[in-house]
This record gives sequence, C-alpha cells and structure tokens, in this order.
Amino acid sequence: MMFFSDLEDAASVFIDANIFIYHFSKGSRFNSSSSNFLERVESGAISGFTSASIIQEVMHRMMIMEAAAVFPKITPKDLVKYLKAHPEEVKKLVNHQEIPSKFTSFNITIISSDLHIIEKSQVMKRRYGFLSNDALTLQIMEDMRIKNLASNDADFERVEIITLYRPSVNTAFQK
Repeated sequence: MMFFSDLEDAASVFIDANIFIYHFSKGSRFNSSSSNFLERVESGAISGFTSASIIQEVMHRMMIMEAAAVFPKITPKDLVKYLKAHPEEVKKLVNHQEIPSKFTSFNITIISSDLHIIEKSQVMKRRYGFLSNDALTLQIMEDMRIKNLASNDADFERVEIITLYRPSVNTAFQK
C-alpha cells in the first residue's frame, strides 16, 4: 500500500473527493494526513488535478454532513428526502457554500468534463465495474495521462494502470 508520504515531489496526481472531505472535516482521522498532502500541492511540490464533478461531489457531501449537524434528529438515510421536502431548511445550510472558493487556494488544475469524456467513461464501468463518478475519474486520468491517484477508495486498487496513494492515520512522516 502506498501513502501520501511515498509520493515523490514533482509528481502529478489526481485528487479524489474523499481527500478534500477529510481535509474539510476537522474530526476525521485522515484530516491531518490529507491537509498535509494538500499543503504539498499548494506549495507546488506536487502538481494536483481534480475535476469539476469532484468539487460538486465534495460540496454535496459536505452539505449533507452540515445538515446532519444542524438537524440531528433526522436519520442520515432520511436527510436528502427531508431537505428536498423542506427547501427553506436548505437555505439555512451555508458552511458548505464556501468550499468552491477554497479550491482556488489549493493550486490545483480543475478539469471539466464534456459529454464525450462521459461517454468514453462507460468503458471504465465495463472494464472495472466502477460506478459513474469513479469511471469518470479514471477516464479523465487516462485522457490527461495522470498515473497517480490520491484517494482512500479501495475500488481503485484493482486498476493496474494507476498508482493509488492513500492518507495515513499516522502523520509522523510527511514530506
């Protein structure tokens, strides 16, 4: 298993949604490792890439986490249904709205997807059994010739054409 500390300086790496979520979630056991990794990207030691769809996924998940804190009596499985039925409550959720502007400070290249890339990503679904977002991530990586992925998603371990770098709980050694 490869960790962020194994990633060489000057490498190019695609960054998955869970790394940003750990960074924004101060209580996460991977917060420190993910934040230290993103600092390496921000400093230019590593070239970081992500996609607009990843940013949207991060915003959605952070909104749901915020809703869980604001509405603790609603079970997590019922939160989306509740929010859809109560648009006035959605307006109260504002913390996650700051996230897009924070991406500018990360020194990350943000890649947009078009219909052609989405169509091509269907091959990744068939080849690896991936769900849509992971298939799109892999297709973008292939198109951009990025071989390194920062993610804690074990599904990517079965992809032989990339190297998966994961956060660690122990951050005693971080480049």
